[in-house]
Amino acid sequence: MSKILFPIVGGIIGFIITVGIFFFAGHFFGPLYQGEDEAARNMKVFLVVALCFVVAGFFIGHRLSNKKT
Repeated sequence: MSKILFPIVGGIIGFIITVGIFFFAGHFFGPLYQGEDEAARNMKVFLVVALCFVVAGFFIGHRLSNKKT
């Protein structure tokens, strides 16, 4: 059960960290876009970064589940 649960939880935590990073960046540095083109570019950046963090979280969760068993 932990071999399935740990990677999924790791991916979810990775996504939450991504949302937090982008939220605080927007909060402290003002609006991150000035128009539709920049908003679309920032959305692509967010999706790529989120994918990287989810994959990293999945991998870390997988490694932790292997150490436990």
